Amino acid sequence: MRTSLPSMSRLFLVQLSLFWGVACGGPSPFPEEDGLGDSALVEPIQETLSSEEPSQDDSEQHLVDSCSGATGKGLYRGYVCPSHQFITTSGITCAQARSNCITNANANPGTSFFCTWNDRIIYRKDVTAGSCNSLVCPAVTGKGRYQGFICGSHNFITTEQISCQSAQSNCILNSNANPSSSFYCTWKGTEIFRRETVPGICGP
Repeated sequence: MRTSLPSMSRLFLVQLSLFWGVACGGPSPFPEEDGLGDSALVEPIQETLSSEEPSQDDSEQHLVDSCSGATGKGLYRGYVCPSHQFITTSGITCAQARSNCITNANANPGTSFFCTWNDRIIYRKDVTAGSCNSLVCPAVTGKGRYQGFICGSHNFITTEQISCQSAQSNCILNSNANPSSSFYCTWKGTEIFRRETVPGICGP
């Protein structure tokens, strides 16, 4: 089925007894959370918490076996990045959800896609680096590992057991405090923020 979407070229969206979602915006206001004290801020950049370099295929590695351990049926949501949610369906397995998301992504090679199953990231394809960043945190729940990188330099923070929105908020805070530096941040291995002062410095 072909359908026209506002401000976008025509997309071929494959349905699977699906409900169309509503448009979604950017990240909501971010709550403060334990684990992000003053030492997490870079105002200005002062010390390195780790010498680890950013792994630019981090999100790809995280999504290689994205349905591992998933059982039963759950809620599937698919997003066309960075604009809106295009699909919602319940009572579907993780493997079926991922297969449908990949089918839609392959049918629309010039469009970025991001999909979840029971608030778990199961597929992501950014045609332009960072296209899906604004959709990730509002779509997921729970806590995980947050890593922040100053591109071309070092890993400035690694924090465990933090929500996606709090991690993204902290990364944005650090980026705004250091406008001349490029920043790249991940949560549970998937990218949540990117700002490049030099195009391409943070990788693909």
